[in-house]
Amino acid sequence: MINNVFVINPVRTTYIQSCIDTLYKYTDMKNNKVVVVDQTAKGLNNLKGVHLILRPHRNLGFAKSMNEGIIHGIRWKSKYITCLNDDIEFINKKWWEGIEETFQMSDRILGVNPMSPREPGWGYGMDHGHYIDLLPYKKHFSEKDYEYLLEGDFSSIKKLPDTYPRKKTGVIDAIATWCTIFKREFFDKIGFFEERYYPGGGEDYDLDARCYREDYRLVGTTKSWVWHWWGSSKDHQGEIKSESLPIIDDLRWNSSNLIWPEKENGGQNMDPWGKWTDKKGLKHPMKRDDTIGIIDM
Repeated sequence: MINNVFVINPVRTTYIQSCIDTLYKYTDMKNNKVVVVDQTAKGLNNLKGVHLILRPHRNLGFAKSMNEGIIHGIRWKSKYITCLNDDIEFINKKWWEGIEETFQMSDRILGVNPMSPREPGWGYGMDHGHYIDLLPYKKHFSEKDYEYLLEGDFSSIKKLPDTYPRKKTGVIDAIATWCTIFKREFFDKIGFFEERYYPGGGEDYDLDARCYREDYRLVGTTKSWVWHWWGSSKDHQGEIKSESLPIIDDLRWNSSNLIWPEKENGGQNMDPWGKWTDKKGLKHPMKRDDTIGIIDM
């Protein structure tokens, strides 16, 4: 039985081999498979550790490229399907143990995302492009480093913004899907990524909202840590233009309110927690267009 299918969708060549190498270094891969949806301009040659490479004729964007890999995990009846960016590096063998511990917390949890020692500062009031490093990047993180992250006491870091928690333990509900381990049944209960979002951005919050309105959960966990470089593709599109299959401008789309209409949700915008609040403070499941978009190849 396949335990986990890892789906990676690179649009540049810089990070992918390190991602796969560290995955193998820190993970028991005996019953796991790696699927790469290669959206680089010239194709990935001599890539090691991959079981299946899909090479589309155009840039599919994040949502559709992930769906094309997820399909194989479902067909192979994998217990888990992991959707991860290529700019991830695994840093300790305990990362998977923390994922399993988090799933055991509740049957309502259908997906788990690890934490990263690097976080984007925009979530804490900093300018876009600024990051919070709980630890500096290292080629090899020590056991002491990892235990420090698991302990979650960051009060000794002097340059943390006031909005950042000094003690960070437990889980955080609603996630960005940069390294999300899904139970296979998630895709039966909730569905695939919405492919109309292109080239990327918004599809993860749409997935959150669909999950939470059904009273399931997608959580980030402090029980598991991996390194994420953040925005290496999305925030550097000019820099990587020569490296990736070109983005098709006519397909650009990010209009959540069209599929989560305000008039049917108390005049409120789409919320990642899948609920809208009435004047009495009561929460109601949000209503969405029933169609989950599938875009032609």
